[in-house]
Amino acid sequence: MPRIIELPTHLNVEDTLLFGLTARQILRLVALLSLAYGVWDQVDLPTPIRASLVALLALLGVTLALIQPGGRPLDQWVFAAAAFVLVPRRLAWRPQEPDAAEWRVAAASGWAELDLAIGWVPTDDDEDQSHWWRRSPFGRKRV
Repeated sequence: MPRIIELPTHLNVEDTLLFGLTARQILRLVALLSLAYGVWDQVDLPTPIRASLVALLALLGVTLALIQPGGRPLDQWVFAAAAFVLVPRRLAWRPQEPDAAEWRVAAASGWAELDLAIGWVPTDDDEDQSHWWRRSPFGRKRV
C-alpha cells in the first residue's frame, strides 16, 4: 500500500518575523511609532499636548498593526471604504456630441486635395495574359 504524504504549503499564510507579527504588521508599527518619537523629540508644544499626540500616534500604530477584522488589515478596510464612497453607484454611457469647430478644415492649411483614379494600368506584357503565372517578377519571360 503506497504511503500518501501531504506537504503543507502555507501559501495563504504570511510569514511571521518577530513575536508572531508579519512583516507588514512590523512595518506599520515601526512607521507610526517612529513618527510618534519624532513628534516627541522635534515638536515644541507643551508637554501634556505633546504626550497626548504621541500617545494617539502610538495607539494608532498598534491599532493598525494588530487589529485585523475579517482577516484583513485596517488600512485595507479604510481604502475599501474610501473607494466605496468615492466611486459612483451607477455608470451610464452617454455619447458626447462632437464639437463642430474641431471638424472644420482650415482654409489655408497647405494641404492639397487628392483625387484618386483607381484602375488597371496597361503594361508591355498585356498581349498574352494566358500565362501570367510564368512571368518573372523581374520583367523577363520564363517559358
